[in-house]
Amino acid sequence: MNADGHGETIDATARSLSVLNVLIDTPEPVGVTEIASQTAMTKSTVHKHVSTLANLGYVTKVGRQYEPSIRFLDCARRVQWDTDLVDTAREPVDELAAMANEVAGFVVEQNGVAVDVYCADQYASGTFPAYNTRHLHCSAAGKAILAALPNDRLESELPALTPHTITDGEELQSELDRIRERGFSLDRQEQFAAVNSVAVSVETDSLTGAVYVSGRADELSGKRFEENIPGLLLSASRLLTDALE
Repeated sequence: MNADGHGETIDATARSLSVLNVLIDTPEPVGVTEIASQTAMTKSTVHKHVSTLANLGYVTKVGRQYEPSIRFLDCARRVQWDTDLVDTAREPVDELAAMANEVAGFVVEQNGVAVDVYCADQYASGTFPAYNTRHLHCSAAGKAILAALPNDRLESELPALTPHTITDGEELQSELDRIRERGFSLDRQEQFAAVNSVAVSVETDSLTGAVYVSGRADELSGKRFEENIPGLLLSASRLLTDALE
């Protein structure tokens, strides 16, 4: 068994999923060379995996590059969030976004990653980057979740998404201790360049999540960033926790 209690990993499956993760996380089609550089595989190994995935219908070839196929729409329909969970989160998150006049959302931890349940965007342009990360260490919401989990749940790899991302394990542990002490998490351009966020954990017997507010770093700053928004989030966290229990 692995340290997290799961069975032994099948290497070939893990490599195929690593390839898929690169394709899913990249907005444009990706070539074999780029996939190899991001997965630490040889180009010949990557070629075998993308060819297999294409033959199975999970990857589409675009010229000499690859992208996820439309089959993932069917996969998504099979794993949609429980409607009750989304409905429970919608009203408090909408109210939070309106009061903060920023993007607000609710995420939960699932298999070591943060997954969006519901997001309310107050930016009329709709161009604000959506919350989307497979790691917990690089966002306010993810760090709030990590602070609520046992220390042995820390990720072994801490990749940098921006120059401000915490990539040192000891530094991250110190950050989590500060979050536990003050009750909320701050993200200073650690996930997206020029974007700050604040989050508070939401904990019940059945889930560990976080409610967050994100905004442009030049606007979400100072007292508003460190005091006013955290106060709104603490109230929203209590409302969500009560509603989910």
